[in-house]
Amino acid sequence: MIASFHALTHISTSKFATFLTQHVQAHRHFNSQLHIPNKPLDQIDTLQHNVLFYELTDLSDPTQIVHLTDLAKKLKLVIIAQSGHFANFAFEVGAVDFLTTDATTPRVEKCFEKLIHLCPIASAAEQKYQQSIDEEHAKLPSSHIVVKDVGKVRLIDIKDIVWVNGAGNYVELHFAEGTSPILHRETMKNIEQQLEPEGFIRIHRSTLVRKQAITELMPTDSGDYKVKLKNDTYLNLSRRYKGCLESIISPMV
Repeated sequence: MIASFHALTHISTSKFATFLTQHVQAHRHFNSQLHIPNKPLDQIDTLQHNVLFYELTDLSDPTQIVHLTDLAKKLKLVIIAQSGHFANFAFEVGAVDFLTTDATTPRVEKCFEKLIHLCPIASAAEQKYQQSIDEEHAKLPSSHIVVKDVGKVRLIDIKDIVWVNGAGNYVELHFAEGTSPILHRETMKNIEQQLEPEGFIRIHRSTLVRKQAITELMPTDSGDYKVKLKNDTYLNLSRRYKGCLESIISPMV
């Protein structure tokens, strides 16, 4: 895949600058990235670079809005600030997106997706890339999950997954003790359909667990249950999913 973006980062918050740089450098659509924390806005090269991540730090400069509005016409501008109060300013100057300095990996990924969508070349390349991934996915046995991570694709053996929790269009795959969870862009409904034949049950609106990983069930005063796993993880079983109790205590095959 030919990378489409040459990015500049004009960010003074060092922690976020490092965080964003790692994601930019790992992403398949970014060909280059240059950090210019102190360069004047009127000296930014819009011929060599087509994306600018710019952190707002001082709104007292009356020329800042003029320069940013002009830059937004020549490249894709992403405004960054420590507070969400500056979101309106970002879109007034024509920025394509707005991030706060505490943005998470999924939020940064959504920003990248917006940049891709707004660039015809990147959008076409991404569509072709996704098609190739889907074709490879179709060749894999159903015992694996394909996780599209930043700059790479992971093949996750379902047998290694112990439990799953969800948030919106993302789920977190949890493994045995000592292994960090992996973020996967998928809905709980779809991941449940894929994992149910492998012995997973829903114990909460946002939680799936491998039945064979459960060692204890402890009722609570509220009518819910605490579920203890073999790795000493404790999960909540809500009253809404009490119907799965029979499945848990029945002989596990």
